[in-house]
Formats: sequence, structure tokens, C-alpha cells
Amino acid sequence: MDVPQIQLPGQAAAAPGPLDMTNMYLAHHGFRRDLGRLITAVCEVSGTDRRRIAGLRRHLSWVLLVLHHHHTAEDDTVWPVLRERAPEASEIMDVMEAEHAEAAQWISRSEQAFDAFAADPAEPARERLAEALRALAGTIGAHLAHEETMAIPLMQAHITPAEDARGHDDVRRQYGPRQMFTLVGWLLDGLPATVLDELRGRSPLGMRAVAALARPAYRRRTARLW
Repeated sequence: MDVPQIQLPGQAAAAPGPLDMTNMYLAHHGFRRDLGRLITAVCEVSGTDRRRIAGLRRHLSWVLLVLHHHHTAEDDTVWPVLRERAPEASEIMDVMEAEHAEAAQWISRSEQAFDAFAADPAEPARERLAEALRALAGTIGAHLAHEETMAIPLMQAHITPAEDARGHDDVRRQYGPRQMFTLVGWLLDGLPATVLDELRGRSPLGMRAVAALARPAYRRRTARLW
């Protein structure tokens, strides 16, 4: 039985099927949104505003932490299952893994470039950082689109709802309580009002209460960044 799927800005597809991919699509939206925001902020931040530069660097670390957990879960539990159950789609798994490896290279370069800019926020360092972040955003953006159009349909066809739920539980255990609170705010940030209303209608009372606190707390935490 197919479950409703959300459609978010920038999302390439929403494959039908029995798995509720809401968390996946929310994470994808967050990666697209914040890598774009970081590029804009890095290009405009004053070199004398060391506090904001440090805040942007911390935010990049947060985005990359979420991305790490996201990719690790796929590498460890999703791609191997799909290789076993859909051997005819092995080339798609090759693409997914290769794109993760490429992203890892740009993650490292972006972190190094940001550290250099934070230490000496001169224009050459800013340009190198902006270039690295653009390459990272382009690599991640292309990968997310491929995942949404090629890999998620395979997940819908070959992974059971129980297996998918266990995978989400495994990812949640990677975060401490404070990080989970931040993650909820991060996932909900910048969503269209219609999507927020839809999520409220589908969420249990406890999650609605957490979201009602986490979303404004997250916006206060990041207000000075953007």
C-alpha cells in the first residue's frame, strides 16, 4: 500500500511506495537549503566579523555531521541490501557509492578552506572557500537528485517498512538528546507553510509539542548567521 509522500522545494522526485520517506526528503531539503545559505553568507560576511565567521564554521560542522550520519546509514544498511535484492541495479549502487566518495573529498576541502578563512579572512581565502563550498553543493545536489530519482524507487520496491523503521532508529541513536532537539528544528527550518501544516496533521501529539519548541529555538540559534 502506497503512503503519501511530501514534495519539497528542489526535490527531484517523490517515488510512490510503502515507505514513508518524509525524514529522507526533509534531510535532503536541509542539505540543499543550508549549503546554499553558507555560500551566500561566506561571500558577504565581513572579514572583521569574527563571531559570525566562527558561527558559520560551526554550522558547517553541524550540516556535515548530519550528512555523515545520513551517508553512513546508506552505505552500511541500504546499498548492501539493494545490491543483494536488486542485482540488476548494481550500476545504480556503484553511482551512489562513487558520489559519496566524491562528496567526502569536497567535504574535506571545504573544512580545510573554512579553517583557513577563519584564521585569516582575506579575499583569497574567501574565494577558495566559496569555490570549495560551491563544488560541495554541486556534488551533493547532483547526488540527492540521483538518489531521489534512481535509488529511492529501489528502496520502495525492495525494503520493508519494518526494515526502514529500524534504519531510522539506528540513525536517531547517533544523536544525543540536545542534538536531536536541534535536528528537529533544523529539519523544519524554512519549510513552506503548507508542508508544516501537513506534518503537524500527521505527527503524534508528543512530536508536535517537541516541534513547537524546537523550531523557534533553532531559528533564534541561527538568526545571526543568515
